[in-house]
Amino acid sequence: MTEHRLESQLNAAASSGGVQWLGAFGKGLAWMLIVVWVAVTITFTLSRIVPADPARMVAGLEADAEAVAQVRENLGLDDSLPVQYVNYLGDLVRLDFGDSLQTQRPLLPDMLEALPASLELIVVSFTMVTVIGIVLGIAWAYWPKGAHTLLLRLVAVSGSAIPVFWVGLIFQIVFGKQLGWLPVAGNFNHAAHGVSDVTGAGTVDTIIALDPGAFANAVKVLILPVSTIVAHQLALTMALMRSSLEEQLKKPYVRAARARGVSEPRIVLVDAVRNALNPVVTMLGLQLGWSFGGIIIVEVIFSWPGVGLYSFNAFQAFDYNVIMAITILSTASFVLINAAVGVLYGVLDPRIKENAS
Repeated sequence: MTEHRLESQLNAAASSGGVQWLGAFGKGLAWMLIVVWVAVTITFTLSRIVPADPARMVAGLEADAEAVAQVRENLGLDDSLPVQYVNYLGDLVRLDFGDSLQTQRPLLPDMLEALPASLELIVVSFTMVTVIGIVLGIAWAYWPKGAHTLLLRLVAVSGSAIPVFWVGLIFQIVFGKQLGWLPVAGNFNHAAHGVSDVTGAGTVDTIIALDPGAFANAVKVLILPVSTIVAHQLALTMALMRSSLEEQLKKPYVRAARARGVSEPRIVLVDAVRNALNPVVTMLGLQLGWSFGGIIIVEVIFSWPGVGLYSFNAFQAFDYNVIMAITILSTASFVLINAAVGVLYGVLDPRIKENAS
């Protein structure tokens, strides 16, 4: 009887937890859709009230009024704004972002073609920022005095103050032009190295091909753009990790653990670091979300053929279909990343999960 009652209680608890999880997931999904919808609405409205005429740009500057009117009709610009808005939302539901006004080709295939290059740049740089920033932040907090702190403080201050485009240009001039160590523009050329373009990311494709020489070249072209992003973002990660860990090391549970004879690596690297990571994870999530929009500058400087460079070319030509699509995807990525950060909180600190339930 007791076992049956215990089993019933466990099943009820599991069922309750599942319902709460589904409720939280549904609420998060609803908020994500609302944020994306607001971004779509704002972007759509701005694209229709700017003075530039997309029909004139598609038809050409030398086209007569009749040709421009025909293009406007083909693009659906003669319809009222509410009708255009409803039609656009309907297309988005089908993942139809429209056609590029420049190339007259569907946007989704073009963006998917450019996406692997951007993801390669973002993933590599974000991984390096996370690992190096946390390690240096831990070292700075645990050994707050010494010659190394001057160097770390210099990195923190300069990284926060210097614009990312200036860092990229200096890297190009010094390591590309003057020293000639690294290429200053472009990404990995699959055809030149005889590597099949499987994923669109040079490092991944060379690993698949088991070609160490080609992999070395793929890494070589990544060094300057990745270093530019790391130099710009590392300071905040390192400084926040340092301040957060210093705060944890002053708390009573650390003193109590030391009194019990717990080893110092266990106290610092397991207990204190785990508790110190929450604000760092929040900031890293924001930085990763920024990367999907802020990578435009880096890709333009290094002629990196990703979504950022694709977006920049669209901005120059006022290809508003591309601009709207990039805005929507960037917003959705930012919201998804923040949702993932919320889930990660529960892993790092189970008390957050308990309070949320």
